[in-house]
Amino acid sequence: MVATQDAGNPPQARPTGWEQPSWRIFRRLFRLALSLPEPVLSGLAGRSMLKPGIPALDVRARFHAWFVTRFGRSNGDAPADKRLPSLLSLALLDARPPASVTCRPTTVASPAGPLPARLYRPASAPARNAPILIYFHFGGCVLGDLDTCDTACALIAEKAGCLVLSVAYRLAPEHRFPAAVDDALASFRWVQANAGHIGADPSLIAIGGDSAGGYLAAAASLCLRDQKAALPFLQVLIYPVLEMDRRDMPPTPFDHNYPLTREDMIWFSDLYMNDIGDAADPRCSVARAERLAGLPPTLLVQAGHDLLHAEGAAFALRLEQEAVPLLRLDYPTLPHAFTAMSGGLPKARAALIEIARTLAASFAAGELVAPIQES
Repeated sequence: MVATQDAGNPPQARPTGWEQPSWRIFRRLFRLALSLPEPVLSGLAGRSMLKPGIPALDVRARFHAWFVTRFGRSNGDAPADKRLPSLLSLALLDARPPASVTCRPTTVASPAGPLPARLYRPASAPARNAPILIYFHFGGCVLGDLDTCDTACALIAEKAGCLVLSVAYRLAPEHRFPAAVDDALASFRWVQANAGHIGADPSLIAIGGDSAGGYLAAAASLCLRDQKAALPFLQVLIYPVLEMDRRDMPPTPFDHNYPLTREDMIWFSDLYMNDIGDAADPRCSVARAERLAGLPPTLLVQAGHDLLHAEGAAFALRLEQEAVPLLRLDYPTLPHAFTAMSGGLPKARAALIEIARTLAASFAAGELVAPIQES
């Protein structure tokens, strides 16, 4: 699908040749490399990502990280440069979206103007009153677009049997905090007002996303709670960013891991915030909220090899202590951004399917529940 421009941001179209035979052949060759015996892949990738006392990173993820960091090169240091897709990137691991899911371009009305969006509808969804998940992509609120989470959204829609609305919120530094949060709130309110028009059930609206998208979902829920407004049915927070002032965060064993490093997080935060004072605002750093009680039921998903893991675990503990219904899925051998790796990492695909089945079970039960395990 063609990349869609965010409202007010530069175009993020794929470069010429992205879907040309040369690219497809290169991706196919890389996938063939991933089928090599695991000891061979492990030997090629080396031991740099092996951490004492921590389950080893998925060997295919290790090989991909080694390959990209060894042979890839940056387009440049400016946000506009980094938004250009690179041949050696997560796209090597992404899958094609399932053919049974239709995807319709649309727009979401917001005070800042129309936001480009995509509405995913699986064949199994009812024509009316279908549950819906509003989804925000990863990228530090600086990078990414509707293509970033295209396959993940389609796969979740297929396996959960629900609608998925992916929204292209405004990006920094062109639009700094709280622009993206405002867009997330506008997206939820738009779905509430237009549920009947798009075939959604207004009582079964979930909100979620991965990394920065998970942050936006949590920040929107926090704002709605404080405004005493109707809340999402549940929130799906996939390795969410919960603290924006990264400079004084304690070190983690994963600070230098591809695809998200501590340096990356500092770069994102510096571009997103107007100044360091923004980090004290719970809409910016959700973990700084004085209380979490009253937030929607939460499906919290974590990747074991992720510098955001510790703050996610601390957030989960607070949710439990403040009686917020919580289900936590933790994948100890997967890296950050595994939602974009379902074509090359079987465990990433399995994780996305488990997330989707948890959504399906919760929509069916009318509350957050774990799916029945298949025998």
